[in-house]
Amino acid sequence: MDAECTFASEKALLGELAAELAGHAFGLRSYTAPAVAGRAPLRARAEVELLEGTRAVVELGAGGYRAAGAARAFESLAALLHAASPAFGRAMHAELVARLLPHAASEPPPGESQPAQPGQDFSRDAKAKAKYEPEGFRDSIFQLIENIDPTDYAGISNALDTAGDSLGYRRYGDPFFELLVTGGLIAPGGLVQDDEELGKIPFSLFALAHSAGGNQLEAARRWGELVNRLTQRYKYLESQFAEVSVHVLKHIHRYADDENKMLALGFGVLVSSGLLSLEPLKALQIDHLTKDGLALRFLTEVARVYLKDNSVDQLRKALARGKVSNLTEFFPPAKRDDDCVARHFEAENMPELVELHAAIVAAGRRAAFVREAAAILHAAYEDGDDEIKDRQAVNFQVAKAAKAAMRASKWSEAETVVLAWDAIMKAVDWPTKLEQIEARALRQIQDHAEVLEVLTTEPKSEIALLKHVQLYAHNEPKLTRFFGRIVLELYNTDVLSDSAIIFWYTKGAKPEGKTVFLKQTEALVRKLEAQEDDDDDEDDDDDDE
Repeated sequence: MDAECTFASEKALLGELAAELAGHAFGLRSYTAPAVAGRAPLRARAEVELLEGTRAVVELGAGGYRAAGAARAFESLAALLHAASPAFGRAMHAELVARLLPHAASEPPPGESQPAQPGQDFSRDAKAKAKYEPEGFRDSIFQLIENIDPTDYAGISNALDTAGDSLGYRRYGDPFFELLVTGGLIAPGGLVQDDEELGKIPFSLFALAHSAGGNQLEAARRWGELVNRLTQRYKYLESQFAEVSVHVLKHIHRYADDENKMLALGFGVLVSSGLLSLEPLKALQIDHLTKDGLALRFLTEVARVYLKDNSVDQLRKALARGKVSNLTEFFPPAKRDDDCVARHFEAENMPELVELHAAIVAAGRRAAFVREAAAILHAAYEDGDDEIKDRQAVNFQVAKAAKAAMRASKWSEAETVVLAWDAIMKAVDWPTKLEQIEARALRQIQDHAEVLEVLTTEPKSEIALLKHVQLYAHNEPKLTRFFGRIVLELYNTDVLSDSAIIFWYTKGAKPEGKTVFLKQTEALVRKLEAQEDDDDDEDDDDDDE
């Protein structure tokens, strides 16, 4: 139950408590009918006696379930009863089994439903009445593997693989992943609750942390194979495991160091196999996990495992997909600078991470300039109007920002001009009609050619821009057919010279869309070549005179 829920009426409150009591009837010797215990705030009360004799008065209100007079509230009645008597879950399970077995070989009497074990797949009517019992599910897992050697991963995997329907993996996906990782159930606040008698699930990551010795990575890989096999058989578990992994990671300050090391290895294995993304790592970017370096140590181990099977470029893409590219967010607040990042990964003998961070930072600066320049340009247009306000002043402002970014980031002119092009195109509100796109693209070039002109003072910059425009037109289908007209406009506005266009046409064109684009610019190049020949002839005549 949601601890923040409220009840619209006494009837709804009493009905909720009555349903919960009925759902736990197998774990109770007796209970009284719920009654209103107070109206400011509204709450209901009932007296219960557990199977082993413990008596308690339970209350339900807007804050959740609590024992009468107690300050602490619980999210569910099961959690409250388990706190009142740690043997509650096991006693309830034993009662269920005792009632089930005598009728296992026969049909239940007409009009009666047969009790079911925790985690069992239920009929449609029973599902509506069945209560959520993670402790019972944990007991069922222990029973499933009690005769299997803890080191027999093949046997454990086969048992888990065939028990999904009977144990209700779909319903218990969240606690299932908690059991697979921690060996127990994660209570509110992040403490792991192991079984009082049997301890941790023996094939869990945390159990392996204490038994794997020097073969932790190998053990983590075997565990990863088991998890992958489960998700291949039961596809719905993949999304459930991805969601609950965030819950598991945000409590790493509650786990022992060796458990966190094994968790990082296991998480890295699952990310490397493609089962999980790196997005759950965002759960570590909070102060109480970063201030003492806990988040950073975890990230370092995950990256180390990932790079054993993947390239640095694949890691870069995985970080981007997971929206955790900014590695400094995992560092303590006082150490979030490039030097600290470099020193840490050099000390960890991971120079590739130093280079990766530098590349990510550089890409971030490029993206930031493009956003800044595009925002300046976009703001220069009236709302819903293609007319630019004070074009010369706007172009001066963008060119000034480009020069400043160029100096600060130590970009070359060739690197800067392609970013200016991206910003100019990013500022366009493209029309939906195809016949209007060409005019809008050419108008944008005409309006802001001054920006490109001041950033193409060298032949190398012109060629870089032309190659970039080629790639841009290739990747933007709406502009592909207009590439030739775009090049002509860049020539007419003095951004590109005839020699740069001819060089690109004869030697510098990139493979992407090359055949199409050469055909579109063929007439222009022939005209420019003829002009060059005429100029050469005039120069020869002048020399003869």
